[in-house]
Amino acid sequence: MLMWLVAVRATIRSAELAPQPAPATIKNAIGMEFVPIPAGDSSLGSAEDDPAADHDERPQRRVRISKSFHLGRFEVTQSEYRAVMNDDPSWFSPAGGGRDEVRGVDTSRHPAEFVTWDEAGEFCRRLSALSAEQAAGRAYRLPTEAEWEHAARAGTTTRFAGGEALTPADANVRFDSDAAPRTTRPVGSYPPNAWGLHDTHGNVWEWCADFYDADAYASREPTGDPRGPPTGTGRVVRGGDYRSDAAQARSANRDFTRQSRRDWGNGFRVVLVVRGDEK
Repeated sequence: MLMWLVAVRATIRSAELAPQPAPATIKNAIGMEFVPIPAGDSSLGSAEDDPAADHDERPQRRVRISKSFHLGRFEVTQSEYRAVMNDDPSWFSPAGGGRDEVRGVDTSRHPAEFVTWDEAGEFCRRLSALSAEQAAGRAYRLPTEAEWEHAARAGTTTRFAGGEALTPADANVRFDSDAAPRTTRPVGSYPPNAWGLHDTHGNVWEWCADFYDADAYASREPTGDPRGPPTGTGRVVRGGDYRSDAAQARSANRDFTRQSRRDWGNGFRVVLVVRGDEK
């Protein structure tokens, strides 16, 4: 009996530690796609032997994302932003400052950029307030930095979701042998990671919910569902943009941006929250 009880407890413990499956892909009322991100343990930050790592990516540690969630398959597009906000501040749009670079190009599926952190949050609030989303019990928010890296890594421990190196076929970034791309690209132009997310390396930097702290990883912040420091002078952006080199687009790379800053390399993707799924 004792041996049986021990075996049962071991089985339960193993199930608790294993990544938990998430529900299926969801498409919302305006056509945005959200892919399931399983709960589980993940690396946050860079290994000591990564020569491209900055001090704010160390020490690397393991964190626990305790609940599965849904994250946008793509960065928020210009057409999606316009549908919710009735506006499009994007630089690379027909009316934007970079319109000459995209003249004759349909930019509706390019990522929305030149968006401040506050505007990204307002997008989430207005999308959550749509009657169809209210009826479906859905709400939206920016991902935490830990959620973003967990999702971008998709279970990997390498520098990029596809391995230790990034190629021109993988992402819209600058490579040593090429000039920097001149503009963003339509979302989904490059292969997804193992969990179905596109453009986690390059295209546009993505706003996260967290305040930025260069020494956050050396702090005593909880390792379970970390949410970053309580205050700060700016916010975290992740993933690099079309002007970044591959090193800046690594899964662990993080950067500081004032939340009021507009930059034609800053965009975002959002988390879908199903009512009752979060505390």
